[in-house]
Amino acid sequence: MNKAICQIVDSSGSVPRDLIKKYNISEVPFFFKFDDTNCYRENVDYEITEFYKHMEEYPEDVPKTSSPNINDWLTVFEERYARGDKKYIVTTISSKLSSSFQTAISAKEIFEERYNDVNIEVISSTTCACGQAALEIGIAKMIDSNRDFRDIVETIHSMVTNINTLFVVNSLTYMKAGGRIGGATAFLGKLINIKPVCEFIDGVVHPIKAIRGRKKSLKTMIDIAVSRIIDINKMIIIIQNAECQEDADYMCNYLREKTNFGCQIFKSTLGIIVGAHSGPGAIGIGFVEHP
Repeated sequence: MNKAICQIVDSSGSVPRDLIKKYNISEVPFFFKFDDTNCYRENVDYEITEFYKHMEEYPEDVPKTSSPNINDWLTVFEERYARGDKKYIVTTISSKLSSSFQTAISAKEIFEERYNDVNIEVISSTTCACGQAALEIGIAKMIDSNRDFRDIVETIHSMVTNINTLFVVNSLTYMKAGGRIGGATAFLGKLINIKPVCEFIDGVVHPIKAIRGRKKSLKTMIDIAVSRIIDINKMIIIIQNAECQEDADYMCNYLREKTNFGCQIFKSTLGIIVGAHSGPGAIGIGFVEHP
């Protein structure tokens, strides 16, 4: 590990827990709450399995989410500074989806005034969930290979323009509640079992193709992903799911069968903050070229 550079992320990417530990990544949590409950910190105060169980049992109790505040970022910056870190690479959910990026920028400005020997780079991933995680895994690998700070930062800006984040939800109800789609679209999807394949482009949800049936939508999502990849062996690929592991395994197997891809496909549970807006059964694939 390059001890001269530290990596800090917000929790919306849901980087696999083993990689958080392996690469010594610091994670700044988002917050969420159900009606009549306290505010909880993602990945700190609440088990993800229990979160999705609550959503299934009380579908009308749509979680409310909020981003890290300036002090949350400053606390982590201070922790890393106390360890001797002076160069920070910080990545966040898309600035169009949350204020996390802006609060990180504000914290950076305060911290750099406080300590004149630090260098903090804050970058919006322009996406979230599995696409954000793919980017952050790539950053961890670059830091681990002892690349120069400025070289890494320039590479990240190039990577951000080429991230793919594709996903399918099991129910359009939660996206409607979060304002991502209209009521008529949600009703129609429920009525005829439409499972649209969607993607995030610069922080905005874009439907790609309307598919009838769950399995067909998963297969179509992989077909679309493969059609965009020139050399799959250069890709960092991660699949995230919200309590639908069998579907994640199906996607992995189908991807390998279609491409003969023999490298690692990373996996993690879709995090609470993104899952609050997509619901149980949501699943996605994120990929970006390995730097």
